[in-house]
Amino acid sequence: MKNIAISISLALAILALTLILLARGCGWFGINTGPEVISEPDYDQFLEEPSPVPEPIPEPDPIVPDTSEEEPEPEPEPVKPAIDVWPVWMYIPALGVDAEIQDTDTDYVADTMEIVPSADVISWWRESVIPGNDGNAIFGGHNKWRGARGQLLELDTLEIGDEMEIVYEDGTTMKFRLESVFVYLLATAPGGLIMDIEGDARVTLITCKEPFNPVTGTSDNRIIAIFKPAEGFVIPDPPIEPFPLKEGEADGPN
Repeated sequence: MKNIAISISLALAILALTLILLARGCGWFGINTGPEVISEPDYDQFLEEPSPVPEPIPEPDPIVPDTSEEEPEPEPEPVKPAIDVWPVWMYIPALGVDAEIQDTDTDYVADTMEIVPSADVISWWRESVIPGNDGNAIFGGHNKWRGARGQLLELDTLEIGDEMEIVYEDGTTMKFRLESVFVYLLATAPGGLIMDIEGDARVTLITCKEPFNPVTGTSDNRIIAIFKPAEGFVIPDPPIEPFPLKEGEADGPN
């Protein structure tokens, strides 16, 4: 009887468990006895803007080699070495000048360059520059000395382009050509410009021109001739006036 009761109890327990499983659905075998729940589709996912399509990367322009020839940089002009030897002789063929050059100092009493007391010698003011270097090399001479004809007496008769040659103490020579020649009244001659030693390479020749003034003890006029290095010299057209007289001064060169 006891075994029958145990069997009945076990059968009832199994039946109860079965009913419970049937009521809730048995997931062990993939069976779902509950009401089928159908979820609505998510339409919003189809309404979203599509992802932008990336723009294609443009291909780089082909590299074309530069076949044009580059202009070469201009070469710097060679620096002309300075002349460091003194001038010793001067030739001016058109005047027949064949004269020794002597260097002189400054006459501080007259505030001008000293002139060698001789009709045959050309004076070079050594406080100016050596002829051929940048700046103004200043030379002077008498038109007459104690009745003797001076080397530069007819300096104002030269024509533009006439040649002058200077010999240096080492035997080298350099040629110059006349750029301008003028006669100035001594009282109005622009001495500051004539005696200016700065600027381009040039040679200035200075001499007196009659009439002689016994009161001042010198001539009333001065001849000023400007020479430039012959290399690259071009005759100016029209001839230039290097030291024009200022308005209100004398009427002009004699």
